[in-house]
Amino acid sequence: LEFLKDYDFELSYHPGKANVVADALSRKTLHMSSLTVKELELIEEF
Repeated sequence: LEFLKDYDFELSYHPGKANVVADALSRKTLHMSSLTVKELELIEEF
């Protein structure tokens, strides 16, 4: 944790349901959306 002293930050606690953004980001997606598949196809074509 010594390397964190060089950064200016503040930790904020958001209990349970109030922290929906972190909850959504921490969940592993089970499938790829059709938009993602289309993006991958476009990248492969490029």
